[in-house]
Amino acid sequence: MAEIVAAAAAVHAPQLLSRPPHEDPAKLDGSTDALRAFGTALDETRPDALLVIGIDHLETFWLEAVPTFTLVLSPMAQAHYMQQERHVPVHTGLATHLLHGVVARDVDLTYSQDAKLGHAFLTPFEYVLGDRDIPVIPLLVNAYLPPLPSPRRCFTLGRAIAAALADRPERLAVLASGGMSHFPGTARYTDPQFTFDEWVLQEVAAGRYDELLDLTPVQLDEVGESELLTWFVMLGILAGSGATVPGSLLSYQHLSHHGHGVVQFVPPVPADRAPAVDEPLASPVPRFGGHTFTQTDFVYYRFPEPASFPLNRLLHRVITDRELRREFVRDPVAVADAAELTPLQREALLADGFDRLTSVGAHPLLALSARQVTALERERMAATTTP
Repeated sequence: MAEIVAAAAAVHAPQLLSRPPHEDPAKLDGSTDALRAFGTALDETRPDALLVIGIDHLETFWLEAVPTFTLVLSPMAQAHYMQQERHVPVHTGLATHLLHGVVARDVDLTYSQDAKLGHAFLTPFEYVLGDRDIPVIPLLVNAYLPPLPSPRRCFTLGRAIAAALADRPERLAVLASGGMSHFPGTARYTDPQFTFDEWVLQEVAAGRYDELLDLTPVQLDEVGESELLTWFVMLGILAGSGATVPGSLLSYQHLSHHGHGVVQFVPPVPADRAPAVDEPLASPVPRFGGHTFTQTDFVYYRFPEPASFPLNRLLHRVITDRELRREFVRDPVAVADAAELTPLQREALLADGFDRLTSVGAHPLLALSARQVTALERERMAATTTP
């Protein structure tokens, strides 16, 4: 049976790549140093491949198809963020074996031979893989377009992956690339649920996973933790391999908008290695970090109703089509008038910020990204016309 020789769960925040001046560099270093520490574990364990379980921020797929789980089978994995890009070889033989083995065990799995990945993959490629000659197997989990898979369903996928590896000789490393509490593109962007993060870290350190796996997707939405779905796939792989192990904290950083956590499960971390934390963690942490769940449906990342499709399609085109983006910078009214928008959608598109956009049906990640790339394009255009 294939041996799981290394496993970790880790933040992939884009700020680790862009390092904006308004962020505390010491906190960013705490996260990237921990990612590099897991890279050192790869040197020690020498895996034949690295399975990277990441998410899609609507960079790979969007509303033309929303797969729940997707395995990438292209010869090279292409990952990008803004102007940064990396190409990493894919272990297509093992990935293809996993695809057939998982589906044969009655667990649905989409595959793509032409997927361009986002920063959930670029960050670990940059700081974990580095220059190491280790092929990858990218696996995407839908974490932002409801309906979402439950933690138990993700765990089941992980167990199916472990079962599909039963007749393989490879040594495999697994990285769950998913952040802790954050709410990108929403009005709650600067109000992450840090205490819930600390409860998760406490439960992981104790090897207690049942309450985590019993969480619902709606509850994860309420506390900004939907990216933990990648962690649950990894936990299923470990459990299916006969190793339900506790995790050791390598780093936890509080940023104004995001809890940055890096946890290593395999190999065991030496007991004398102190984690890098920017603030002392509470101990003990009450159940759910003291949070009481109240949501009965998704609030922050809602199902994109069909009536919102024209608005989301326009935002997606602004993100991906530079000519339309430049046209929008020059004459936003003309672009809005040419789109099939309702009066409220048109008004929100032409307003400042992105809160009004999300209130009329724009997906928060599309609204945020469209505003960001438009601002950058406006700066570029102004720079080229300045005498």
